[in-house]
Amino acid sequence: MSKPLNPQRRVVGDRPVVNRDWIREFTGASLGTAARWYKVRDEQPKEQRHPEKERIDGTDFYDEEQFRAFYTWFQQDKASKVLKADPELYELDPETVVSINKAAELLNFNGPSVIRKYRRDNADYFPDSVGEVEGPTGRMIPGFRAGDLQDFDRKRTGDKLGRAGRRPGPQAEAPVGRPSALEEVLAAELNARAGSEPLTATQLAEQYATEAIERDGHHPGLAAELSVQYGGPQRSWEYVVRNALEHRPAAAPARSEADRRAAIALAALRERGDVRGLAASLAREHGGSPDVWSRAVNAARGLTDPTT
Repeated sequence: MSKPLNPQRRVVGDRPVVNRDWIREFTGASLGTAARWYKVRDEQPKEQRHPEKERIDGTDFYDEEQFRAFYTWFQQDKASKVLKADPELYELDPETVVSINKAAELLNFNGPSVIRKYRRDNADYFPDSVGEVEGPTGRMIPGFRAGDLQDFDRKRTGDKLGRAGRRPGPQAEAPVGRPSALEEVLAAELNARAGSEPLTATQLAEQYATEAIERDGHHPGLAAELSVQYGGPQRSWEYVVRNALEHRPAAAPARSEADRRAAIALAALRERGDVRGLAASLAREHGGSPDVWSRAVNAARGLTDPTT
């Protein structure tokens, strides 16, 4: 059972100082996160750097004004790394209902799977669906109110797992020391796997990156998207993505864009059974020109037609 916080604030001369428990209560940060902020202060901008500690009666204290300046910068820096929504989102009437595919496109996510993962792993983070709408292939898929998406976009801060990068609800304290950024944001999943499939944070992150590459292919923005989806700095995910690409089996090379589009078109063709308007529908759903998707549909027809 974790020890209760003992926040302290004192005035030294005319300058208020606070202890680490005060910082944790103020920010909602875990012990490991608060410790890391101090340990990496030399990597922070000089004017917004975490304050140096000063020992008072056997306890470390920090200049309150300097800490508040640091935390303001930290929140702004985190928010600046969030993917920006397409301006089209704010041109929609708030009551307009869009499909999950369109919602992902408007929020610049790497496909609707990002939204599905949010809803599965942290339902309070992303707006609820307001029902179902007809998808481009005629199948009913979740729909979202544009006003809810606009509100979600305005509130995005780069914190995907709750305050200070933690998942909501009770959790074990992080050990004192310098946990990596990936250890912090993946802590809950690592703890859940500890009994049967122990993994390091890097191994788990590489697994997530590999799944994304196999699902959607590798592209330059993948590290940024993984950072938004799971938390943690983009530079850490860039390292993870490089490792994932290096460790992929040689027998399973990444598909070309043409192959990927043909596979998507083939699945849509089998579901719909009709090619009329399919290229235009796929272009709206996945981006790209109808001409490109027309070639993909033709390639898919060749895979299904034994006479071709």
